[in-house]
Amino acid sequence: MDLDFQLLQAKIKAAAMDAFERVRNQYPGQSFCGYALYSDADAITVCPAVNSTDNLNNMIAGDPEDAIYYRWSPGEWDHEFEGAEYFAEISSLLFNEVKGMKSVARVRQFKEKVYECCVAALDSLNEEGFFFDLNESGVLVFTVSDATNALECDWIARLNRNELALEFQNWISS
Repeated sequence: MDLDFQLLQAKIKAAAMDAFERVRNQYPGQSFCGYALYSDADAITVCPAVNSTDNLNNMIAGDPEDAIYYRWSPGEWDHEFEGAEYFAEISSLLFNEVKGMKSVARVRQFKEKVYECCVAALDSLNEEGFFFDLNESGVLVFTVSDATNALECDWIARLNRNELALEFQNWISS
């Protein structure tokens, strides 16, 4: 059985909305400066992260030389993994789909499609105005944890304003 990637993207988008809304509702006084989805190198999980402006400012105050790192690294964000339960069904589906794959090419193609679904879900939410609470320096991120991906700069460029995408690209290449 082949996975319906359009349906997967819709499920990721719905889970992201639920997870991000949960964080907004749980911390009504906070200002947010980052929303992210991330996966793993095997593309068998999808997780959310949200960063508050206070957390970013505190991290930068303690380590100003790594300011750009803190902006773009969901693993450093204060609401990382909050709302992950909304992605449990998706992650189970992904795990079950990939575990029977024997072909390296098929696994690679699967991972690329899963990652694209995550970026497309964030992009769609952005186009719909879902991230209304981000200021000009706020970021949207899709990343693969504990791995580098050649498409990461493209994903960031697709999801963010040019100045922010250039900041990310310069940071990655330095």
